[in-house]
Amino acid sequence: MQNEQISRHQFLRKMGLGGSALLAVYCGASLTSCDNEAATPATTPAAKSLIIDLSAKENEVLKANGGYIIKNDIVVAKTNLGTYVAVTVVCSHEGNKAISYQTSEFVCSVHGARFDNAGKGLNVNGRNGITVYPTSVSGNTLTVTL
Repeated sequence: MQNEQISRHQFLRKMGLGGSALLAVYCGASLTSCDNEAATPATTPAAKSLIIDLSAKENEVLKANGGYIIKNDIVVAKTNLGTYVAVTVVCSHEGNKAISYQTSEFVCSVHGARFDNAGKGLNVNGRNGITVYPTSVSGNTLTVTL
């Protein structure tokens, strides 16, 4: 019996995969070659940050407890305890960009979803919670890690 070597393409064709199915296998299956090439390690994207200058005029509302701003689709608020909290402006209820900060909780103005400062839903429309981002303060710089 003779060993016949065939290419991956020929093998897949023999298996009945042709045309678009063959393309889907090549593009979606991440096949590795038969000569055991080393896999390329996955890279971790660098953390992104939103930097807010607390001394800037446009951010002065963050000096008062209960004050908030919306920047780059992030709602940043100063809680009644004097700490900063940041959440996405996108409501988990129906995906509307309608989150604001009112009386120590986040509220969606479209359907009334409510969320606490930890992102936990406070009513049925807020039951899925909301994404909260870590914050840190150094001097007059507030950093939101996205």
